[in-house]
Amino acid sequence: MYAVVNSIQLSEPIDDSVFADAQRDLPDLVSAIEGIRSFYLVRAGDHDLLVVIIGESQEAIDQMRDRVGNDWMRANVIPHAAAPPDRVMGEVVTAFERA
Repeated sequence: MYAVVNSIQLSEPIDDSVFADAQRDLPDLVSAIEGIRSFYLVRAGDHDLLVVIIGESQEAIDQMRDRVGNDWMRANVIPHAAAPPDRVMGEVVTAFERA
């Protein structure tokens, strides 16, 4: 299992409507990608956004980036970014999931 965390510093807050659209549109797009276990979009204050993706393989996470992330991020987040995202990917060595 692998995880990626993208940390994006924003130059301006993102409008709530973008998050409402994400809640409506992204679950179907994400669920269509084989091997993605979970996806989180985390607003950490007005000027920080975290994207957390858990996948069965690094390839699944890369597919998520290529098929969903790039287009959605370019349209909705990058215009508000103060700098390119910090992206960290690694193997999950310990996990807890409540059923």
